Amino acid sequence: MRQKKPDKRKMQGAETKKKLYEIAERLFAEHNFSDVMVEDITDEAGITKGAFYVHFESKDALIALLIADHTSRADTNYKAFLETLPPDMPAPNVLLALTERITEVLAGTIGCDNMKKVYQMLLEGTVDTEAVKSYGRELYVLFHGILERGIRKGELKSTMPAEALARHFVAAFRGISYEWCIRYPDFDLKEQAVEHIRLLLEGIHSPTNNNA
Repeated sequence: MRQKKPDKRKMQGAETKKKLYEIAERLFAEHNFSDVMVEDITDEAGITKGAFYVHFESKDALIALLIADHTSRADTNYKAFLETLPPDMPAPNVLLALTERITEVLAGTIGCDNMKKVYQMLLEGTVDTEAVKSYGRELYVLFHGILERGIRKGELKSTMPAEALARHFVAAFRGISYEWCIRYPDFDLKEQAVEHIRLLLEGIHSPTNNNA
């Protein structure tokens, strides 16, 4: 039986799309989203703007894809980090450690200017940002697991289910990071985030547990 030859045009298209993605990823890492034009990407790739729009609806659509991929990698990073913590660490301490890790990724890897663009895209709704805001995001799952375990072990107390609590914690974190964006650079993200999460924990911390 003759094997079907690979579609050369499709392969070239996939290679071009991958090239555009990689160039854009590098340029956005070096500059703010708003400072990189489509022409900057296509010029370096050696293709026309028309060819760019064959693969991506817009620059924002490409940014949305990059954000989705980076969000997935960040969540994988958070999950791997949690696996390095002692299995018997109390839930409040785990939440504080995770908070510090998230702020390190936001400030050290993503950056304030890029976070501003993310919030702008979320508010405008111009592209699909479900990867960031979806309740199915891995970050919600991680918070849910920590909170559920803490309630089960009696380290935390709440009349609210762990799933709802997880949404409150992530919403609080989103609020703190937004505050960071509008007050940057006169705002210490890690310090303020840890303080805020401590305040939230005070409301659900079991008085019989003094580990946090």
